[in-house]
Amino acid sequence: MDERAFWVGTYTGAAGGGAGVYRVRRRPDGSLADVRLAAEADSPSYLAVHPGGRVVYAVREEDAGGVTAFEIAGDGLREIGRRDAGALPCHVSVTPGGGHLLVADYGSGTVRAVPLAGDGGFTGEPAVAAGHGTGPVADRQEGPHAHMAVPAPDGLVLTTDLGADLVRAFRLEDGDLRLAGETPLPDGCGPRHLALHPSGHVYVITELAGTVLVLCPVGGPEHGYAALEILGDSPVLASPDGGPAQGAAIKLAGDGRFLYTSTRGADVVTAHRILDDGARLEPVADVPSGGAWPRDLHVDGPWLHVANERSDTIATFRVGGDGVPVPAGTPLEVPAPVCVVPVL
Repeated sequence: MDERAFWVGTYTGAAGGGAGVYRVRRRPDGSLADVRLAAEADSPSYLAVHPGGRVVYAVREEDAGGVTAFEIAGDGLREIGRRDAGALPCHVSVTPGGGHLLVADYGSGTVRAVPLAGDGGFTGEPAVAAGHGTGPVADRQEGPHAHMAVPAPDGLVLTTDLGADLVRAFRLEDGDLRLAGETPLPDGCGPRHLALHPSGHVYVITELAGTVLVLCPVGGPEHGYAALEILGDSPVLASPDGGPAQGAAIKLAGDGRFLYTSTRGADVVTAHRILDDGARLEPVADVPSGGAWPRDLHVDGPWLHVANERSDTIATFRVGGDGVPVPAGTPLEVPAPVCVVPVL
């Protein structure tokens, strides 16, 4: 298998020991190596890459939050623009045509769409949608907490709100984010991230309830993602032990047969088999994450890379035909890693 490179987002300062965005290399045997600081930045915890491949976006996860655009310069990154965001922005993604950067602001509960120029740089003013609502978990759900914003296949923007137990859908038109629909989720579950299956099903990992919810568009995907219904749920862990656990990342395998989640506290990655054309999940194995406090995952063909924030490591696994990750080599030391995305 050819070598490949990845960008790594980290926590810096009081939040962690990182210094910014790093670049690492995947060797032919799947292991990661050659850690290099690509750009200094303040807590660039989550990253996204423009479809053109030449621009990388990073949140600045601080109380006075923001987003930064970097242009690739050799093996490093050169800053080309900044925009303000709400408090504690924690997730970014790019619309398929590269027209907007979608940002979830955890602290302020807002979602924003930042216009992008053809070269990937920032242009114009962002569209901002305010959140609303609370939940029953007093210390985590005192107000809205947007945790993810991603484009849906029908062009809508789907967002998770951990504080209000909602999945929201927005329509991006005429420079505004207009609410297209809301799907209430079980009280106190705390939806964090979601993944979209080719069948049209939507999987939502909950941070507070330790479950993965299975949703689908009302009437089927051909009717769009504004209205969703819950089909059921599944444990986030194959073998819950009753100890503290916080769901974190959720990612699909490329062939759509397996789903992978990370759980902090338990410090495991769980493989879930996808059944009934996407309508049902079955957790089949919990595998130690190769470190402490696993955050984001990246499915890399037959490999799975896991960012273990509190042990300062990225662990790599080989995924076989049964879908179960098997450790591959020694975890790579990277300070406070949170997010791993490929260099396009």
